[in-house]
Amino acid sequence: MIGQLLDRRYRIIKVTDSSEVGKTYVAADTHRPGYPQCTVREMRLPGTSSQTPELVKVIFQRNAEIIEKLGKHDKIPELLAYFEENQSLYLIEEFIAGSSLSQELIPGEPWTQDEVIGLLSEVLEVLVFIHENGFIHRRIQPNRVIRRESDGLFVLIDFSLDQEINPELANCHLLAQTSPNSVKRPLGKKPELVTEELYVPIEQSQGNPRYNSDIYALGTIAQLAVTGLSPKEVSALNNRKNENFWGNRATCSAALAEIIDRMVNPDCEERYQEAAEVLADIKQIFVKSEAAPPPTIITEAISQPPRQRPTRLLLFAAIPAALILIAAMIYFWQSQSPARAKELLTRGVAKAEQGDKTGAIADYTSAIALNASDPETFYKRANARYDLGARDQAIADYTQAIKVNPSHTKAIYNRALARRDTGDKRGAVADFTEVLRLNPSDGDAYYERGLAYYDMSDYPMAISDYTQAIRLNPNDAKAYSNRGLARSANGDKTGAMADFTQAIQISPKQAGVYYSRGRSRFNLADYQGAMEDYTKAIELEPELTDAYTNRCSAYLNLATYDKAIEDCTRAITLDPKDEAAYNNRCIAYLNLKQFQKASEDCSLTIGLNGNNPKAYSNRGLARQASGDQLGAVEDLTQAIRLNPSDAVAYSNRGNIYLELKNYPLAVEDFAHSLRLNPNNASAFYSRGLVRRQLKDRTGAIEDFQKAATLFLEQGRADGFKNAQAQINDSK
Repeated sequence: MIGQLLDRRYRIIKVTDSSEVGKTYVAADTHRPGYPQCTVREMRLPGTSSQTPELVKVIFQRNAEIIEKLGKHDKIPELLAYFEENQSLYLIEEFIAGSSLSQELIPGEPWTQDEVIGLLSEVLEVLVFIHENGFIHRRIQPNRVIRRESDGLFVLIDFSLDQEINPELANCHLLAQTSPNSVKRPLGKKPELVTEELYVPIEQSQGNPRYNSDIYALGTIAQLAVTGLSPKEVSALNNRKNENFWGNRATCSAALAEIIDRMVNPDCEERYQEAAEVLADIKQIFVKSEAAPPPTIITEAISQPPRQRPTRLLLFAAIPAALILIAAMIYFWQSQSPARAKELLTRGVAKAEQGDKTGAIADYTSAIALNASDPETFYKRANARYDLGARDQAIADYTQAIKVNPSHTKAIYNRALARRDTGDKRGAVADFTEVLRLNPSDGDAYYERGLAYYDMSDYPMAISDYTQAIRLNPNDAKAYSNRGLARSANGDKTGAMADFTQAIQISPKQAGVYYSRGRSRFNLADYQGAMEDYTKAIELEPELTDAYTNRCSAYLNLATYDKAIEDCTRAITLDPKDEAAYNNRCIAYLNLKQFQKASEDCSLTIGLNGNNPKAYSNRGLARQASGDQLGAVEDLTQAIRLNPSDAVAYSNRGNIYLELKNYPLAVEDFAHSLRLNPNNASAFYSRGLVRRQLKDRTGAIEDFQKAATLFLEQGRADGFKNAQAQINDSK
C-alpha cells in the first residue's frame, strides 16, 4: 500500500496501526497546496455473503456521518472524506500532529496530581460531547490520546467504526445480553492483547458497551499516571482484586484516588454513569484545594550530636522567616502582575494601531505570561498574528480567548475568518453558527457563513444565509451579488439576474457585478445584453481580462467576428496565458475562413492546456477546411477521447469520414452523435447522405425526413430546404 494513491488523491506514506479488519495509514493529500498529511482508516469488507458487505457499508456510513458531526469539536479530528475502493471502506480524517499519551506514561515516573486532573478534565469534556451525540468511543487507550503539537491540548482520535451504537443500550441497568459481535477471549493471550484488554470493562468484552465503558478506560489511564506503574503491573494488581491498590502507590490525594476508583469499578452499575458526573467531582477537588490553609511543614526528629543543637535551633528559626519573606514576595508579585499585564496590553494596542504588529505581539506575549486569564489579550494577539498572515497561530490564540470566555463573539467570529482562510470551511461554518446563536441579529455572520457554504458548494444553504443578511441589511449590495452567484451556480439564472440587478441599483459602480450579470445573460442566450454588461464592466475596470474574454464570446454568438478578435486579442495582451481567449479567437478566425490563424490559436490553446477537448475539436475543423483530413481526424479523435460525450465532435468526424468515403466509420460516428443528442439535425442529414451512397434508399429518406422536421422546429430554413431537396432526389 505504501505509495498507493487512494481515490486519485490520497498518497499513502506509512502504516501506523493494523488490526484484523483493516489498517490505519498516514497519507498526503495531493489535491491541497503543500500536500498536507491526513489519516486514512481502512475497513476491509467481508466476503462471506452478498448481504454482509452491504450491511457493513450501511453501518460504516452511519458511523462516518456521526464522526463527521463529532469532528466539529475542537479536540476531535475533522472528517474529510469517506469512500469505497477495492473491496475496502476508507475514512479520511484530519491528521493531528503531536505525541501520543503512551509516550508520556513512563513506568517509574508518576504524574503530579495537577497533571492527572488536567488530563482527566480535558478528555472528560470530549466524552461529554460524544456521549451527548449518542456515540461511544470504545477504543480509549493511551495511544489514542494525542497531545496536540500546536497548543499542548489532548485530542481524542480513532473512534470505533465497526459497530452501530444504539443509545438505549447505554443504560447500565438493562439486562446484559450477548451480542453477535461479542469478543471471545482466547485461553492464551499475547502480551499486547493483555495490555489492550486492560482498558476494556467486562460489559464491553461481552459485546454490550455502555457510555461508562469509556469512563472505565479513561480511569485505567489515570491509574497508570498516578502510580507510575506499567500496564502489565496494573493488570496484575487488578487480577488480584487488591482493594488497597492506592494505599502506597498513588501520588495523589485521597479524593482523586476515590474518583479514579469509582471510574474503574468493574460493576458498571456502581461505576460513574456519565462523564459530566466525573467532571463535576474533579472540579470539587479544585474548590477544596483553593479553600485549604497553607500546608504545615512536618520535620521528623533526627538524632544529632549535642554540639550541633544551636545550629539546628538557628535553622528552625530561619525557616519561618524565609517562608514569610517568600510569601511576601509572592504576594507582591501577584498583586503587581495584573497591573503590569494591563500596561503591556495597552502598549501592545498602541503599537498595533501604529502598524508595529511584531512589537505588539511581543507586548501581548509578556502580558499573557503575567496574566493568562485575560481573554482580551489573547484576542488582541490573535488579531495581530492574523494581520501578519500567521493564521494557525491566530486560530490558537482565538481558541484560548474563547476558552477563557466562551461568549467572546468577536474571537469566535475572527476564528471563523481565519479557519476559512486556511481551508477549514466546516470549522468556519461551526464558528459562525455559534456567533449567530449568541447574536441572532448579526448580519455579517450570516453573510460570511454564506461565503463559507458557497466555497463548500452548498448553494442552497449559501442562498439562505445571504437572504438572512439581506433581511437584516436590505442595502447590502455584496449580499445581493453573492446570492446571485449562488443562485446561478444552483441553476436559477433568472433569480441570479434579479439579484445582480438589485446589487447594481444599490451600488452602480461595481465592475464585478456587471460582469456577473453579463454571464447570467449569456447563459440565458441574451448575447446583446451580455455584451452590454461586459462593456460596462470594462468601462469601470479597463483591465478586467475576463470581461474582454467573455465579451469576445458574446460577439461570437452575435456573429460579430472582427470585434470578437479585437476583444480576445486585448485579453491575451493582459494575460498571455488566457486559454479561453486563444480558443475564442480560434473560433472567430474559423468563421472568417482564416484557417491558418485559427489552427495557430487552437495550437496555442492546447499548449496552455493539453486536456482542452474544444481546442482539439476546433483545430480539427480548421485542418479539415485546409484540406488536412487525416490531421483533422486525429484532432477530433483526441477531442472525443477527452470528452466522450461530445456529440458534435462525433458528427464532425463522421463528416470527414464521409469525405474520405469511409462510410462504415461515418455511419458509426453519426450513430454515436445521435445517441448523445437525438435532436442533432445535421447528423441525421449527413447520415442520410451516407445511406444514399450505400444504396439504402429507405434509410436515407427516413434520415432526411427526420432532419427536415428538426431543422424546421429549430428555425433553420436553409437546412430544411436542403433536407427536402434530398428527399425529392431520393424518390
